[in-house]
Amino acid sequence: MTSGEMNNISTTYSPNEVENKWYKMWEDGKYFRPRPGKTGESYCIIMPPPNVTGRLHAGHALDVTNQDTLIRWKRMKGFEALWLPGMDHAGIATQSVVEKQVQAEEGKTRHDFSREEFLEKIWKWKEEYGGIIAQQQKTMGASPDWDYSMFTMDPEANEAVRKVFVMLYNEGLIYQSDYIINWDTVLQSAISDAEVEHKEVSGAFYHILYSVKDSDIKLEIATTRPETLLGDTAVAVNPNDERFSHLIGKKAIVPICNREVPIVGDEHVDIEMGTGCLKVTPGHDFNDFDIGKRHNLEIINILNKDGTLAEITGEFAGLTTKVARKKVVEKLKEIGAYVKEKEHTHQVGHGDRSKSVIEPMVSKQWFLNVQDMSKQALECVENGETNFFPKQWENTYFSWLREPKNWCLSRQLWWGHQIPVFNCSDCSHQWASEVDETKCSKCSSENVTQDPDVLDTWFSSGLWPMSTLGWPNPERMKERGYDKFFPTTCLVTGFDIIFFWVARMMMMSLKVTGEKPFSDIYIHALVRDKLGRKMSKSLGNGLDPLETVEEYGADAFRFTLAAGSGYNRGLNLDPERIAGYRNFINKIWNAFRFISPFLEKGDITLPKNLDQQEKWIISELNEVTKVMNDSMEEYRFDDSCAAIYAFVYDKFCSWFIELSKNILHGEDQEAAQRRSTVLKYTFRQIVTLLHPITPFITEELWSYLKDSEEDLLIIQEYPEYSDELNFESDQDLMNKFIEVITSLRNLRSSLNLKPKEEISASLFSDHKELRDFFEANVNGFSDLARVKELKVQDKSSQKPAKSVMKATTHTEVFIPLDGSIDLTEQIQKLEKDLAKTQKELDKLDKKLSNEKFISNAKEEVIAKVKEEHAELLEKKSSITENLENFKS
Repeated sequence: MTSGEMNNISTTYSPNEVENKWYKMWEDGKYFRPRPGKTGESYCIIMPPPNVTGRLHAGHALDVTNQDTLIRWKRMKGFEALWLPGMDHAGIATQSVVEKQVQAEEGKTRHDFSREEFLEKIWKWKEEYGGIIAQQQKTMGASPDWDYSMFTMDPEANEAVRKVFVMLYNEGLIYQSDYIINWDTVLQSAISDAEVEHKEVSGAFYHILYSVKDSDIKLEIATTRPETLLGDTAVAVNPNDERFSHLIGKKAIVPICNREVPIVGDEHVDIEMGTGCLKVTPGHDFNDFDIGKRHNLEIINILNKDGTLAEITGEFAGLTTKVARKKVVEKLKEIGAYVKEKEHTHQVGHGDRSKSVIEPMVSKQWFLNVQDMSKQALECVENGETNFFPKQWENTYFSWLREPKNWCLSRQLWWGHQIPVFNCSDCSHQWASEVDETKCSKCSSENVTQDPDVLDTWFSSGLWPMSTLGWPNPERMKERGYDKFFPTTCLVTGFDIIFFWVARMMMMSLKVTGEKPFSDIYIHALVRDKLGRKMSKSLGNGLDPLETVEEYGADAFRFTLAAGSGYNRGLNLDPERIAGYRNFINKIWNAFRFISPFLEKGDITLPKNLDQQEKWIISELNEVTKVMNDSMEEYRFDDSCAAIYAFVYDKFCSWFIELSKNILHGEDQEAAQRRSTVLKYTFRQIVTLLHPITPFITEELWSYLKDSEEDLLIIQEYPEYSDELNFESDQDLMNKFIEVITSLRNLRSSLNLKPKEEISASLFSDHKELRDFFEANVNGFSDLARVKELKVQDKSSQKPAKSVMKATTHTEVFIPLDGSIDLTEQIQKLEKDLAKTQKELDKLDKKLSNEKFISNAKEEVIAKVKEEHAELLEKKSSITENLENFKS
């Protein structure tokens, strides 16, 4: 490297400047576009489409980091790699945002507009504000092919939605039925279980008396919702409950409304819970609805769509449920049917958007029968066609698919894919169509209307792996590489949507295409704060990714997220950890600044005549290359990060660079040139290995390292393990060499010797190879251990008098005692250590002489205790010998 180029290297790393420069260069150069590689294989990841209303949060940042690491790695491995980006229209979320905006700006609700007028407002909002998250993903270094970007409301997505809906409708799998659903009284729409948040609420158990007809028997029933008794159509008891089984078949009288209802026997009733009797309201409780179906009970709806009580409730009509509850209790007291109430805390469902209490309500909805589809999806994972990483998450997947519930598809919204079902007012014909219809397909009448409801957002999301690759349009499929990239390779997502999205993509893909949508499913951890708490607005413990990138740089943030990504359920994000990894990024930068004056452009083929230190670093590099590739294959990002971090920080910077300093500045030009070549080779490999995780700093450093004809790092070949670069013997000797220096440094520290003070040392070892290694590398040893004279001998040689010894498993190192060492202080310290060691030994002696322990403990436990005992004996011997030397 020329001095001019050296002068261009900043003394400090400036992430923001570097990140903006390289992202623009990658985008402008179309480097994210899939291009055929040496393997001839394709690799495809679909990005879980974030909501169009979304803003980047820590979970998104983890998503981006994991997926981008994989796609960059596979791109460099020679795969034709495609990462498919997109956005979800997020029906309820988007409509809610626009409704609030219209209310604030115009003082109107959506019902003050026609459907078309309001949808026009949503599209306008989407164009103006939607998609901000895509720009934010770029700050994290995301490298999808943005030209492939799709929106779940694009015409192409709608084409796929309609085709699948019509197919399933014509097969009789999509049907309309009265069923109990989650009703959001603010949105006035059915919502999915995924959109319900369960919150702990303080309430009460109200004990109420129900009379048994033609008898004096009173049944005491406890409920948290006394107002729903107005919709009761039965009382249930467990048929195995001797207290009440004789009443099955008789009639009970519901207080206030005096409705006669059957007493039914149902094993759902828990004999041990409450009073043993259950009021049954099939219209407003999920469990009661199931009981109602089993016993063919009447369903009475007591609520309006806005959550107020309906006309059928008489004097309570128009009241909110909260007010009605109070009034009903007052009435029960008046008529003598009230017993008592007990404070009770329980979980109550709330809409995640509206924050209002969700009302179970029976209404006419569209459903998809998933019984057979779920079996296909189940078998695909059971037989290993698709695999979960970590494997335990398949249990969450199995738990739903083994007892599936039919999917409520309809939502009473305007924003979304309108259900493509048409009804004729003249002949009552109903049919589904892939195109908008204006005439009845049966009688040709023009009195035709389309079903006003829209599809659950998850329906279009469930088709994402196919629709993003052009399905079902043949021309578009060819253009987007459907045959090449489908089935996709990998899905990266969170455990909270295994059922809501993962299972549905599996069902849809297998049903529609006959193929799995992806081979691997990696379930990443949930990002939590440093204390392990879930991040939330209420706790104020959220971490803004954009602010984090601004403060620490994208690479430090990405490395932190990757280092915490493995098979764990939670990733505790601590700003101090991010700061620590920022130091790591700076360490890499500074390492390059140190070695850069010694590097020259040109051939980087490794020399044949490597010395032992060079063979060691190459062998260690080869080893970390294997670990990183193997770990990435298994989605163990944490292991990859740990391996490269340890290699760079410890092996390369702390040892190899330090050992290289005198060689680079020495008189042996051949050795200096060889060491320079090895440094450049190693550093190029480090930068290349790190690129998928930390793309910005590595691309910047590559621009200094690469030859003029070489392209950007993003498409360079990723390093592979090679048997030819495995110098096991030299690696072992060098690691023992490092162990001795480390021990000697620790001994110097314990003796309070000044860091720069040079000492003499004697090294004893029975291993001739090791002795030869020390003698060959005596200069490096002297520099790093601050030793002015080193004598290397076998263990049978005479040990020096008046010296202190430090032992490793393979060597003994002696330092002569002289006036610079406070003998009294050292004797006191050693006596204290000896007493502590003896105490620990006595404890283990007692354990090993205990027959009960020896008889009952596992073999590996006993072996571990014996190993600890042997280590302590060795430690005691070393302390005793040093103590004798100090006292002599």
